[in-house]
Formats: sequence, structure tokens, C-alpha cells
Amino acid sequence: MSRSNAFSILLTALASACTGPVLAGDYPPVTCDARAAYAGRPLRAAVDIDVPTPAIPDSPLDPGTARRLDDAFTLTQGAARAPTMTAAVAIPGKGEWQRNAAPAGTPPVWFWASVGKTMTAVVVLQLAEEGKLSLDDKVSRWIRDVPNGDVATVRDLLAHTSGLFSANEDLPARADPRYRPPSETLTIARRHGAMFCPGANWRYSNTGYDLLGEIIARLDGRPFEQSIAARIIQPLALRSMRALVPGSDADGVAPLQSARERPIDPSWTGAAGAIVADAADMARFWAALMEGRLVPRKTVEAMFGTLYPMFDPGTFYGLGVMAFDVPDKDRQLLWLGHAGGTPGASAVLAYSPADNAIVAVALTGDGPAVAVANQLLKAVRAAP
Repeated sequence: MSRSNAFSILLTALASACTGPVLAGDYPPVTCDARAAYAGRPLRAAVDIDVPTPAIPDSPLDPGTARRLDDAFTLTQGAARAPTMTAAVAIPGKGEWQRNAAPAGTPPVWFWASVGKTMTAVVVLQLAEEGKLSLDDKVSRWIRDVPNGDVATVRDLLAHTSGLFSANEDLPARADPRYRPPSETLTIARRHGAMFCPGANWRYSNTGYDLLGEIIARLDGRPFEQSIAARIIQPLALRSMRALVPGSDADGVAPLQSARERPIDPSWTGAAGAIVADAADMARFWAALMEGRLVPRKTVEAMFGTLYPMFDPGTFYGLGVMAFDVPDKDRQLLWLGHAGGTPGASAVLAYSPADNAIVAVALTGDGPAVAVANQLLKAVRAAP
């Protein structure tokens, strides 16, 4: 079997991790006066966070590893038919590798879709560390008229266990794609009502992250995108990264391209996915998070402490983060990160404990970034 054919099989096997949620069908809305016991599919066991202790030096990886990564990048970009792609691998104590590919004149930053939820979650967790909120605060303390808002908590919004309908699944909204501010997405969620009592199940809700962005603005005294810039981007000196102003435009971002569906404007996603950057800056952000430089290590561990099964096999959700059980021959590898996808773009950012490496990939087109990241980690693993 050729390398390109093998990669095509891998594309099919791993594509589901970036496809996103299926649309909600009809359901009877529920009104709850108390939390419910979790009744969904079995949780994944909590993971022990083995945070790398050496810093990632600002130096390139050894030439042999870099060559293998260059080869894997070229192979995967072609197999994924990605018009543009950015990728980085960072190994604690060893160095970094990065590569960007795009036609001349293409902006040098990429849209990371739902990977940006982790930045929103980090700011919320920082506010909790500062005593400005509790993750167990009822949502109604901060925002009025949220379905079951007297029962659902900030923690539920972070973990997608609030039962709040996600406005992007509303069929009239999908037929009229445009930016909708949080007040409008909440109106849509109210019209549908809650899908289940808080705590009873798991269901992805971009609208829940819209509400987190509103809570950040209220408590931090500035729009959430400014909070992300002040609390994450500037302290880490991430020069390519920025959080888009919701409903603005995505000038300077590699354009989304899809043969399947009309892409959205990346700025429409708001606090559910506002980040644009190259892969190197995303890898530096993830290193800072895992090392406890943005929130304490105990908080990072809590982010992965309760892991709910997502739509796709092998994917689990914590507090603004994901765990992946990735098949590798006769074993499974664990990744700790977050994936994102929308028509015309796909992204993943993760730490692989088995490889002691951080991988970041974003691409345009309809291919899955997860499969590309897996091939890059295989290239790291292939060292003689």
C-alpha cells in the first residue's frame, strides 16, 4: 500500500473528530427546578496530567526530525487537498518545528474554530482563581432568562452539560447565515427550550460559550476578545495570534474554502471560537497552559477531571478541553487538547504524553486536521 493510500484510509478513520455535532431533532423542552444525575453514556476515566517539566527552547528540532516532519507535512497537505495549511510540533527540552503553506499573497494566519473555546475557558478559570466568580455560580446570577438558568452553573456552560440549545443548530438560522450577537442566540435558545436538565447529559452548545463571553465582559470590564488579548496573548508574546471582534470581518485570515457548504465568516463565532493564529503560536499557548503558566496546575488537572463522551467515538469533553483516544495499530494513544471544524476549515491542538510532544494543525478545505496531526506525531516517533 502506498503512503498516500494509507493516509487516505487514515483520513476516513479520524475525520469524525472534526466533523462537529449533528443537528438537533425535535424534542420536548424541559423545565427543571433541580440538577439531575448524569444519565448519558459512560464517562471516560480521568487522566493524569504528566506535564512536561523542561521548557520548550526557542530553537529548531534536530535536522533529522525536521526532515521527517517536512516530508509528512508535504504528504498530508496533498492527501488532505488542503489549499493552505499551518503546522507546528514542539517538544519540551528539545525545540520546535513549524511550517506554513499557502499561495503567495495569502494571509499568514489561520482560523482555529472551536479550539478557541479553550482560550475562553482559560479566562473564565482565571476569573474564578481571582475570586470574581465560582464555577458553581448559577448562570442566572450573571445572565437573566436563560432556560433553567437557576439550576445550570458556569461549570455546566464550560462542560456543555447545561442542556442549553445551540443556536447554530436552528434551521431558520442555518438558512440565513450571518453574525448573531449573544442576545439573539439566547433568544433562539429560549424559543427551543432546554434539551435536558442540567447535569443529566452532554450536548455541545456554542450558545453556552456565547454566555461565557458575556460573563467575562461583565466581570472583567471589557469585551471577552480584549480579555483574551490582555490575559493570554500579550503575556505570552504571541505575535501572530488575535481574538477576532465578533461580527467584524476576517481580513488577514487565510480564507475558508469548501466544496460542500458555504463557509462562515470566522468572526461570527464569537466566544465559541474567535482565535486566529499560526500553528507555532498555538503550540506555545498549549505549552503555557499545560505547564501551569496561565492557571495553576491543579486547575489544569480539573479541566480534564470529568470527561464526557462526545458525538464521535474516542472523543471526550472536559472544561473547555478535549481528550482523544487515538488508534495506533494495536493500541490507543491519548491526546489532551481541542479540535475544531467548520465548512472550509479544520484545526486541532493537542499534547501527546506518549510522544512528549505538542502538535498544532490548521488547514483550509474539507480535510481533517486530526489525521494530519497524527501523521506528524508518527514522524516524531520514527526517530532512529
